[in-house]
Amino acid sequence: MDLQPIGVIRTCFAEKFGVPRQARMVAQARGTIHISAPFSHPDTVLGLEQFSHLWVVFLFHKAQTSFHPEDWRPTVQPPGKGAPERVGVFASRSPHRPNPIGMSAVKLESIHRNEASNELEIEVSGVDILDGSPVLDIKPYVPYADIIPEANNGWATEEIASYAVRFSPQAEAAVAHDPVAKNLITEVMRLDPRPRSQRDAVPLENPENIGKKFAFRFLRFDLHWVIAADATIHLVDVIHLAE
Repeated sequence: MDLQPIGVIRTCFAEKFGVPRQARMVAQARGTIHISAPFSHPDTVLGLEQFSHLWVVFLFHKAQTSFHPEDWRPTVQPPGKGAPERVGVFASRSPHRPNPIGMSAVKLESIHRNEASNELEIEVSGVDILDGSPVLDIKPYVPYADIIPEANNGWATEEIASYAVRFSPQAEAAVAHDPVAKNLITEVMRLDPRPRSQRDAVPLENPENIGKKFAFRFLRFDLHWVIAADATIHLVDVIHLAE
């Protein structure tokens, strides 16, 4: 069976580190789906603007199994704090699967046509998708069919922790001219974007970890931060990367 991507999605997440664990956890995280020919005929999105949200079906193109399908494992470690140590791959949303296919419910912002590139461009928000991911399909989100009121969360019962984020004067100055970037950085950082192994080894809540330093690359910045008192994330510096 051959699947042909209909296009790609460009997002603010250039690296796997920092991508939200689920869609809509970072409401301001935006992306643009670029639908290319022959799927970019205007009629393919006829009526789509009437829906508020979409399902995006995409490929985890950076997952190990994308390159070596035989490398999948029957169990995975869920990322959530307090989650079981291991669960079955089919009881998870891990990108490391026999077929590395993901799906995310995102908010539809706008649809327009790029005459220069002959592409349809669909602006969405609340994305949890890595930049450059191939898009396999788009479907409208339909609440009467997609919401199941009696559904439960299975083992995924954690309450998503949210931490206070504080900018140093230097970090504040680096993003003072770009409030959109500052808000997005704040939304991502408040969820503690570190991988589970790091969050478990150095929890923010442990006073012994005050002053521990971390850094990661996000958007066009290198973010340097430390654990501060009361489990606060203190952004020490925000360094602009060269274009």
